[in-house]
Amino acid sequence: MTANSSSLMPARSAIAAPSVIIVLAPGETPLPQRSEGRAIDRVAQLTSLLEALVDPAHAIDALGYRKALEARSQNTVKALANDLACYAAFCTVRGGPALPASAARVVAYCDHVETLGLKPATAARRLSSLAVIHGLLGVTSPTREAVVRDTMAGYRRRQGTRQRQAGALRFGAGIEAALALHGEEGPADEGRRATRAAFTLTALLAACDTDPPGLRDAALLSLGYDTGLRVAELVRVACEHIAASDDSSGAGTLFIPTSKTDQMGEGAYAWISSESMRRIGAWLKAAGFQSGAVFRRVAVRRIKAQAAVKPVAIGTLSPNAQLTEERLYGRKALPGKITYAIGEGAITPAAVRLILKRTALRSADLGLVELYGQALDAAIAQLSTHSLRVGLTQDLFANGADAGPVAQALRWTSTSTALRYGRALAPASNATAQMLRDVRR
Repeated sequence: MTANSSSLMPARSAIAAPSVIIVLAPGETPLPQRSEGRAIDRVAQLTSLLEALVDPAHAIDALGYRKALEARSQNTVKALANDLACYAAFCTVRGGPALPASAARVVAYCDHVETLGLKPATAARRLSSLAVIHGLLGVTSPTREAVVRDTMAGYRRRQGTRQRQAGALRFGAGIEAALALHGEEGPADEGRRATRAAFTLTALLAACDTDPPGLRDAALLSLGYDTGLRVAELVRVACEHIAASDDSSGAGTLFIPTSKTDQMGEGAYAWISSESMRRIGAWLKAAGFQSGAVFRRVAVRRIKAQAAVKPVAIGTLSPNAQLTEERLYGRKALPGKITYAIGEGAITPAAVRLILKRTALRSADLGLVELYGQALDAAIAQLSTHSLRVGLTQDLFANGADAGPVAQALRWTSTSTALRYGRALAPASNATAQMLRDVRR
């Protein structure tokens, strides 16, 4: 527990700076419980849907079915359940045998989802889920037939295949500005240098306070950008996964036990900048723990300061005045107090999304970005938990990196996703650009 810690006082808080600040380490007090909806058992949901859709002649072995689902990630099982629920709604209206499906039924289903306005990428994912379900049934999937492939080709031609991409949260400062941020300039100078017409990592970091929630948010944003972690990987980061480098650079490495492309848990490593290491260290020191999940909930409880009350002389009171201890003896001034209670478990992906959007809005309120009105609303709406990963990818392309090293750094199995994320910046690092940059000035 830390009291009267002036170093943790909010630097730019709208509330008057308190004279007493208390930080309760994990386990010292229970955090308020948030009302949450009942978790959906996706395996049970899939089982129920299959029982309703599958022809009895094609019943599957329950144990084999469960073991097949255990080999897939939770997000994959969730996607299968959601996609099969969509197909079930279509079959309810159309009638007739649902599973195994005929090619004609799948073509009709493609026409149905196009009518709903779904993007070709979403429709392709739902067909992929149907193919998985047919594999569980032990039958050939109709999605592989030529008529279905031609249907999807027409679908893509009519709708286009460009996918909506999360807004990129790029670093946002040139080399000179970045070096200046680590000099002797104060937060105001740092903020002015971060001003841009779009949200940047630099602007968001400058908007983070120096209280425990602000230290946590800054560490999360900084590490998320350095490593390009997916949000599910970011919330699973533990103190034991972070190691300082052997040299004197102050940098470090992060061990990633599992990921979307590493379900078997072979593990991977990512580089951490010295700035991120400092921010993580500041957060852990303020929060009072050195093991377990790095990014945790912080409950904040505020008590307003109370002014002193002078005692009132009895002789000055009216005969029917109400006598209280406070009126007779007065009351000393009571200082304000803020208590930060650190949780024991990791934050959720939804919390990361809120942190991003809240910090972005605060950076706009502080004048760290030149966005106003509808442009500000649109920029905040584009931010997602993937924005740091997209921003790092685009910065790597802008720095001249090729698609191969970019895919390796961000742990993609192919370069196609990296090229999609950095489509607008990739030409600046291709073979033509490298050859002619210094020739055709």
